[in-house]
Amino acid sequence: MIRNRYLSLLLSLFFLAGAFTVTGCSGSSIEILSLTGATAKAFSVPVPEGVTLTVNGEVKQEYSFSGRALNGFASTILRTQEVSPSGEFEGTYTYVGIPLYFLLEGIAPKKPKDAAFDRPLDMVVTFTSADGKKVHFSYGELTMTDDTHPVILAYNRKQLLPSDEKTAKSYTHNKHKSNVTGLRVVCTGDPDTARYLDNVTTITLRTPKVPFENLPVMVRGKKCSSDGITCVSKSGTAPVRLTGVKKVRAQKWIRVGHGRGFKGISTAAGYDLRDLLVKNFPGCSPEKYFLFIACDGYRTIFSGREIFLTEHGKSMTILETLNGKRLPNGPMLGPIKDYFVDRDVWGLSHIVMLDSI
Repeated sequence: MIRNRYLSLLLSLFFLAGAFTVTGCSGSSIEILSLTGATAKAFSVPVPEGVTLTVNGEVKQEYSFSGRALNGFASTILRTQEVSPSGEFEGTYTYVGIPLYFLLEGIAPKKPKDAAFDRPLDMVVTFTSADGKKVHFSYGELTMTDDTHPVILAYNRKQLLPSDEKTAKSYTHNKHKSNVTGLRVVCTGDPDTARYLDNVTTITLRTPKVPFENLPVMVRGKKCSSDGITCVSKSGTAPVRLTGVKKVRAQKWIRVGHGRGFKGISTAAGYDLRDLLVKNFPGCSPEKYFLFIACDGYRTIFSGREIFLTEHGKSMTILETLNGKRLPNGPMLGPIKDYFVDRDVWGLSHIVMLDSI
């Protein structure tokens, strides 16, 4: 009777805690896990057999991944509330997938020897589906931003249904009833599904052509400063107009470089990038692309969707001062919510609007 009472108590603790450690006579520990009583709904699932992915373009070698190889990457689980580009609700889902940051970390870009810039920050990443559809992201928005809204290649989807069983049985608000086919681009940072893409088979890294002349090219070790910004588009060139552009200030900006680490915690002040672009570029929209170039040729490209439609875009600034001091090299692009500061462009001399890439 006493033994049964102790056993009952032990089992109760087991179900409530879900995991505990037992130390044996030899001093070794055995962890006992339980999913009973509070069963987890999020499990690790493998990439389905038959899924393949090719990464090509301006890379050192073409990469081919089987489903088995993709299983070697760390995965994540995301919940989405999906809305179409026209504003129609498309449902709530749970996805398992590979963050693009993890994938691109192991891909070595390789540009032509005559490239205007020798690093990948002015590159575009294009996803192509089996039926030829394409969506585009800047290289930087996939690799330099934080983990708040990662872009992933999802290989598993489940409907996220209401918890009320009766409601769930008759629920009609989810457009997708079945699992994904192959790999699906999922980008929860976007406000709609315009850049979601099913059955992705290829990722291509490339540097878009810039149809304008007399732009700075990269010169290693060049010492220069910018005395102003030139706006370039198919409408022509013009010096930036700052009159009426909203001024902004950022405090406690933690600055960490991808290559050299911690650079300081700073206060920054300047002009709101969204407002500056709208006031200086006729026809400016989220569907354009913006190339930022420094006087020494340093470059980085942003999609208009990232600038105008994401939470990160709200923080993007053309800076005049850092820690209360004017910048010695002239104006600077500061994507303040980035994880790494590598998309900062010191001595900013040109902003180029591209209609297409």
